[in-house]
Amino acid sequence: MRSTREKWALSVTAALLAAFLFTACAPQGGTPDGRGDGLELVVLHTNDTHSFLAGMDSRGNASLDGRNSSGGLGRVAAAMKAARRNRDNVIALDAGDQFQGTLFYSVNKWPMIAEVDRVVPWDAMTLGNHEFDEGCAELSRFLKQTPVPVLAANLTPEAGCSLRGSGTRAHLVKMVRGEKVGIVGLANDEVKTLSAACGHTAFSQARDTLEREVKALETQGVKHIVAITHLGLPEDRRLARSVNGVDVIVGGHTHSYLGPSPSDGPYPVVEHAPNGDPVLVVTAGRGAKYLGELTVRFDGRGVPCSWSGSAVKLSSDMPVDPEVQRLIDRYAVTLTALRAEVVGSQHLSLPDGMELCRDGDCLSGMVTADAMLEYGRPHGAVAALCNGGALRAALPAGTITRGDVLSVHPFGNAVLLREYSGAQLLAALEHGVSGENARGPQLLQTAGLRYEVDGSLPAGQRVTKAEVLDAQGRATPLDPEGRYVTALADFLADGGDGYAMLKQGRVVSAPDPLVADVVEQYLKTHNPLPEPRLGRLTRLR
Repeated sequence: MRSTREKWALSVTAALLAAFLFTACAPQGGTPDGRGDGLELVVLHTNDTHSFLAGMDSRGNASLDGRNSSGGLGRVAAAMKAARRNRDNVIALDAGDQFQGTLFYSVNKWPMIAEVDRVVPWDAMTLGNHEFDEGCAELSRFLKQTPVPVLAANLTPEAGCSLRGSGTRAHLVKMVRGEKVGIVGLANDEVKTLSAACGHTAFSQARDTLEREVKALETQGVKHIVAITHLGLPEDRRLARSVNGVDVIVGGHTHSYLGPSPSDGPYPVVEHAPNGDPVLVVTAGRGAKYLGELTVRFDGRGVPCSWSGSAVKLSSDMPVDPEVQRLIDRYAVTLTALRAEVVGSQHLSLPDGMELCRDGDCLSGMVTADAMLEYGRPHGAVAALCNGGALRAALPAGTITRGDVLSVHPFGNAVLLREYSGAQLLAALEHGVSGENARGPQLLQTAGLRYEVDGSLPAGQRVTKAEVLDAQGRATPLDPEGRYVTALADFLADGGDGYAMLKQGRVVSAPDPLVADVVEQYLKTHNPLPEPRLGRLTRLR
């Protein structure tokens, strides 16, 4: 008789490895039907796990104890180990952003991630932007501790960067059923604006780098090549169409989900290299909610002929790896005091959460902007800005603890005051809606400002109306020649997320408290939280 765990392992393996839809390529080598008789490879993959050790609750927030949650690195580890026990052709990859995103990380930082990496059986990973959040020196320390090979072919640190000699590699070669499989890593190359990389952190161009590494692998007799990248799905698709010799791209950064509707595309997205060969592009959402599984059969030349798979949701009834569970239990103790300190309460039914804050007005974004403006008004502030990407969780209904505030604001940013012209603020609003469908992490949550957006217009022309609101809610048009003292996080004031225009503000002398502390004080002052002023961002189309 099989144990419950053995039965589960078999069922998970079947779910991960079942054929959903095979697509045969046109005859071009191998057997006459084009399927060939080459390697069958199973690629398990994660991306943007963001320290979700214990899973995710129904609002998309990180669970801190595993109760009422799905996903999580404990379930990722269990599912990967089950697949490896039953197949000998599995490789497991992570496409970056293991750092940041939960209270677990805010308190315990990268040493916790290095411990988790000793349990989750990844074969290789690349670097996301958040791996640079503590600076290059701390990342270098992590690289010396993690057992997972870190691939970053495009990272070329200059003299003076602590990442020189830190142990990253351009590629590695794995033997699978007697065949060589090359794995190339491309790290996020915007870490000087998206994170805290030092000025000597340099990158080579992604396309040229990938082309170079493919040639290097082919000279070693490698004919099966997988790239792991943290560049975002649109860039992954462009790369797939630009470079010959790559079979699979495992991506991250944009938190894209591929699969049944609603999604960002089918699983996998099939592109074609310049020579016409198929390139399979996959990614698996965020927060360790899914484990991506791609099964690829190659023809005799090493060209994909058929494929199947999906981003498998790690449901709450799937077991957690016991080694990861022990880490969850140990690190949860470090959060006890923060989770016990009550700072306020709210009973509102308004959109909120990480993804919704990148789409439009959200509760945590409005509260954050209101809190910064309230702090700044005695110093002359009339507006406040917060980028959606800074907001990493929803404010919980009911009691709000200090730990909840730090879950929303894990980055340790400070509130600064800067004076801008109306033209500079308008340029910032335009940049915030310049992404695909006028959405994305750069979207601005505001206080003291409201604006209208037409997403059908070209980027740079989407803000059709912008107004300044006084303390009583009276609106006046934003004057391009006017001057406006604005409260914002130091990340934005330093030009982060592409906000070059916000580096140009005049410094207004004032204390620089942490964003989390300002929000905490606001919640204490306004308890229970009243409904914030709505309609700050109006979408026309």
